[in-house]
Amino acid sequence: MRIETLAVEPRQFAALIDELRFRYHKWDAYVSGMLRILPEALIITPQEHEEAVACCVRIHAVLGKAAARVLEEPRWLARLGIPPAALEIIRAEKTHSHSIVRYDLILTASGWMIPEFNEDAPGGFNDSIAGRDLFADLVDGACVAGNFARSFLDALPPGERAGLVYATGYAEDLQHMLIMADLLRERGIETVLAAPSHLTCGRFGRPRLLGEPVDWILRFFPGEWYGYLDNIRDWCRAVAKIPVLNPLSRLVRQSKALYALWRDEPLLDEADTALLNQYTPHTELFRTDRASIYLSNREQWVLKKIFGRMGDAVVIGRTCPPPLWENALAEAAKTPEAYVAQHAFVPLPIPDGTRGLFPALGVYLVDGAFAGYYSRADELGFTTNEACYVVTAVENP
Repeated sequence: MRIETLAVEPRQFAALIDELRFRYHKWDAYVSGMLRILPEALIITPQEHEEAVACCVRIHAVLGKAAARVLEEPRWLARLGIPPAALEIIRAEKTHSHSIVRYDLILTASGWMIPEFNEDAPGGFNDSIAGRDLFADLVDGACVAGNFARSFLDALPPGERAGLVYATGYAEDLQHMLIMADLLRERGIETVLAAPSHLTCGRFGRPRLLGEPVDWILRFFPGEWYGYLDNIRDWCRAVAKIPVLNPLSRLVRQSKALYALWRDEPLLDEADTALLNQYTPHTELFRTDRASIYLSNREQWVLKKIFGRMGDAVVIGRTCPPPLWENALAEAAKTPEAYVAQHAFVPLPIPDGTRGLFPALGVYLVDGAFAGYYSRADELGFTTNEACYVVTAVENP
């Protein structure tokens, strides 16, 4: 794995960024006044590509087994921190195989590590689609593997009108839905963009968004937020009738408490458990009786909310001063059921001129099959919304 500069002049690259922002709706290309698109490429070898994809496909299959077991066992399901309203919807869902997931692989001295699973509402659509369209020809001696847009379109549920549901208070979420709406229009599929609160569904008839009937729904709204909605009954009826991508049952895999569950309970067989343990850090439910251990071994632990995204509610012990760590532990102790404690691991930087970049190799799977990359890199070894997108290419054999 290495970082290489794209074969592009600064003026040409600036024009590509404008196209990315206005044609591909990538409005957050700049964050905190800084461009978050690198004029470089993350180059991986064919072997690294094959290993990364094989790893993610295997983990996806094992997580499917784990989720099925958890959904059959109420005492296990209760430990995952899923809000009661979301559980109501999960119990009503129509079973289907449609899914869009992403696993972010972090390079360490002992191999790949996956600190969390992006199974509920993974992002990065705009970057992945535009990265292939705009930057693929700028990478010498390598090609962009996978095609997220084609994989998504080839795996669509049947129907002539799709509902695109998102958190309407966030422009970043709207940009994800607009790029998907563009793709669907290319296939002649009408779309309705709406908030989840706009869904209505009676006992009879099809679910509707803003009054328009829809045949299936693409959801870019965190599953744990459904507890704030007033139309839970409508959602329960709707998910029993039409496919929702992703179904709310993906919260089982999204919950970081699942990492602790398979270590504490006979959830999977020995081989499947060993596979998950190989690629994930040791994780335990936050325990107030172990607070002194977390406190005295600050550099060995990471504190996380069970549901949190883009680095939200994550405190890495080795990167924060002791008072901040102590405050974070005190805050977690107020609602210990909402947190996990995870063993820290040390990511490896990739040299990039005078600096080192820490890449997160994001592997998309659509319906369980490889669909492309959405990778990011940063200088701190902690991937947040301020990490930079970097196009991923596989070097030619």
